[in-house]
Parts: sequence; structure tokens; C-alpha cells
Amino acid sequence: HEIPFLTIRRAVKIRHLYLMQRTGEAIPPTIGTEPWHLPLEVQVFRLGQDVAIVGLPGEIFTELSLSIRNASSFKTTMVVECTNTLLPYVPVKGAFKQGSYETINSRLAPGGGEMLAETAVKLLQELKPRK
Repeated sequence: HEIPFLTIRRAVKIRHLYLMQRTGEAIPPTIGTEPWHLPLEVQVFRLGQDVAIVGLPGEIFTELSLSIRNASSFKTTMVVECTNTLLPYVPVKGAFKQGSYETINSRLAPGGGEMLAETAVKLLQELKPRK
């Protein structure tokens, strides 16, 4: 019987990540049944009272960026990607079911992008000055 493409691609990526782990080239992502943790930074800062900037690692799916901007209480919220960590794609959870170039090359488990967005929103809430 034929093995689905995404199953083969996942096996190849897991093998590659184990090799990278052995040689110390990278921090492996969460894969398989034993969760590994990938430490990532989410940064927020404000400019005056009305402008906030969010820094996220990797190439963020538009839906995540928009969810942060829509939840922000700042007049203007800019989401900047590819900050502080070389991380490929950060897909939304639903994209993993569809399969795509971005999802098979992501180092995050499904839901990881939403975790980053939720963290950014919490930090923005803490950053907003009280009146």
C-alpha cells in the first residue's frame, strides 16, 4: 500500500532533527510522544500611549497576526515577525490538517502559533497604561 506524502515527510524531518540534536546544531521541536520544548521569545513594547509593537519568532500566518491586532487595546499594534530566533513557519492549528509546505516545515506542534498569539495578547494587556 502507498504511504501518504505527509507521513513520509514527517519521518524524514524527524530523522533530520534527531541528527541535528546529536550534533548539537539545533534545539528539536515537540515531536512524537515525548514532548520536547522549544524556548521562544514573545516581545512587546509600546511607543507612547497608542502604539504597541509585538515581536514574534518565525514567519507568522496572517490569521495569528490579525488575531493579535484585533485583541489589542492599543490604537495601533504592529506585529513584526522573524525576531530573535530562526524559526521557519508558524501556522494556525487548522492548517496542519490541510497539510502544506509551511506546516511540514514548521517546528511547532499544532496549536503552537495560537500559544504565541495568546502570550502576545496577555503581554499587551499588561503593557497598556491604566487610566
